[in-house]
Amino acid sequence: MSKRSKSRKTKTNLDAERLTPSGLPADFLVRLETIVDDTWRESVLRSFEAAKKTSFRVNTLFTEPGEVLTELQELGVVPQALAWCANAFWVEPEARDLLTHSTAATEGRIYIQGLSSILATLILDPQPGEWNLDLAAAPGGKSSHMVCRMKNQGKLSVVEPIRKRMYRLADNLKRMGSEISKTYLMDGRKAGQKVPDRFDRVMLDAPCSSEARMRLSDPDSCKYWSLRKIREQSRKQTGLIASAFQALQPGGTMLYCTCSFAPEENEAVVNALLSQSGERAELLEIEMPFSHWQPGLQSFADQNFEPAITHCRRILPNEHFDAFFMAKIRKAF
Repeated sequence: MSKRSKSRKTKTNLDAERLTPSGLPADFLVRLETIVDDTWRESVLRSFEAAKKTSFRVNTLFTEPGEVLTELQELGVVPQALAWCANAFWVEPEARDLLTHSTAATEGRIYIQGLSSILATLILDPQPGEWNLDLAAAPGGKSSHMVCRMKNQGKLSVVEPIRKRMYRLADNLKRMGSEISKTYLMDGRKAGQKVPDRFDRVMLDAPCSSEARMRLSDPDSCKYWSLRKIREQSRKQTGLIASAFQALQPGGTMLYCTCSFAPEENEAVVNALLSQSGERAELLEIEMPFSHWQPGLQSFADQNFEPAITHCRRILPNEHFDAFFMAKIRKAF
């Protein structure tokens, strides 16, 4: 057998063996044992096979929750309220199609959005009259929520580097009634240099390895996971968070988040910003409205992180929530 053929065969065997009988990548499961506390590990593993509830929020630029609930109930959809967000609700998995194809959704009176994503905007807490930035904005869930929280007052700059996704983003914002957003086709890593010290608040839901979206019912969702992809995303995220912080005005606040478990994409990225920015970057503690979360890790593999990294939050997945990481950062004057 030639050296080239042997190499090809070895790679094929490794690809075939990389998934465990559970359907999740073996390396991912090994890492999860270190990342997730023993108390939560079994429930986290079960979440990969659970049928997820579908959540949505009411677009308060167009309507009030009571009106939408009546409209949906007439379709046979029975939304359940959330204690921590007056405008957000969830429905059982079998109601997803009815919800998605309802006129309330197609006309922008509701936006179907994960609860972790909804919470992110509440934590950033954009206010009317501010000039804010969403640095990796497509498809527009957080951007449109920011517009709602700002009551269509002020300015919102939204950035997306991929043309097709940018058009979808712009269409979604228009459908949801935004009058204050302006969309830019650009690499977010350049934003800080172009507009330094500009924005009151910055949302950065960074592109990531999307580990939270792996589902045992969808083998393709695990297909492209790899340690190499995590490293590639981490390099990109390090540039994005530095740009977001540079674009933030002194005294302003930003939220960095991902839907990844990987510490290389989470704590390590935030730690790099703290190291680069010194005392200018302050990590703020985040109050959580539920119990299924962990503080940021203090170490992973051979890397130790700054003590303040424990102010970060890891949402642990269940039937309602996807896994999510958040860091809230203030820029000193």
